[in-house]
Amino acid sequence: MIDIIRKIVPIAGLIILFVLFSVTTSGMFLKWNNLQSLILQSAITMVAAVGTAFVMAHNNLDFSLGGACAMSCVFAYLIVGNNLWLFFLMCIVIGVLCGLFSAVLHIKGKVPAFIAGLCLMFAGRGIAESVCSTQSMLLVQAAALNHIGFFIIVLVIVVAVGVLLFNFTKIGKYQKLIGTNPKAAELSGISVSKYKTIAFVLSGLTLGIAACLTVVRSPNIVSSIGTNLETNVLLALSLGGMSMTGGSSSKMRSAVIGTLIFYILNNGLTLWGLDANYVDIVKAAFFLFTVTISIDRSQYEVIV
Repeated sequence: MIDIIRKIVPIAGLIILFVLFSVTTSGMFLKWNNLQSLILQSAITMVAAVGTAFVMAHNNLDFSLGGACAMSCVFAYLIVGNNLWLFFLMCIVIGVLCGLFSAVLHIKGKVPAFIAGLCLMFAGRGIAESVCSTQSMLLVQAAALNHIGFFIIVLVIVVAVGVLLFNFTKIGKYQKLIGTNPKAAELSGISVSKYKTIAFVLSGLTLGIAACLTVVRSPNIVSSIGTNLETNVLLALSLGGMSMTGGSSSKMRSAVIGTLIFYILNNGLTLWGLDANYVDIVKAAFFLFTVTISIDRSQYEVIV
């Protein structure tokens, strides 16, 4: 029964929110300009969430995303300048390296993944602050790609590849097995270290793509670029029904459904005229509710 609730609640929540805001905003929610803005806003988070889903599936969290996004953009610009396509390529390469760095710290250094991610986040943010305070970085050509067609193409490709890898290959299936029971997975012949590394690399890959989309949305690279990306992704996946403890219940659809819920909720509450502080409170309540119903309590022991 609980498993059925976990599956139904995110989809039902998405439908209810869409209908609710469609009816209560005097048609403003359904206006094309608003829907287009909604897609453009959600694309960056959804792309990053696709890769992060692999990390969450094996029962880890990646908190590096915001800082790694800033680091990718800054270093890519310093290395290749304002050559747009080389900049995109370098962003993705640096994103992958960030994912690999987190994997090495976690697997070889035995550092908890969320600690490794926090370290990378703070380092990336510090580097961005230092560089952006002394140098102006602008990619004017990127503005030409800031239209819904480009974002939808990227989004469809990333989500399609993510679903394929997660549902139909060993990469995704083994992540869920590791998340359920890493010792049993290792005893069955699965290289836990290898597949955890692949998960972090995929997270870094989609982070790099998300960084490219961020620059397309705002061609001026500033120190605050990518701020809150990690929390937005975590919230989106949780709202989509992804268990915080990973395992067999992990689904790639959580990245899509959860991101849509997150941005529809944010957009609808704003159209209602709700103060930004209250919007955050409502999002926190939604987050607490979804985590409460999705978390696998059998993996936790409480000492009293």
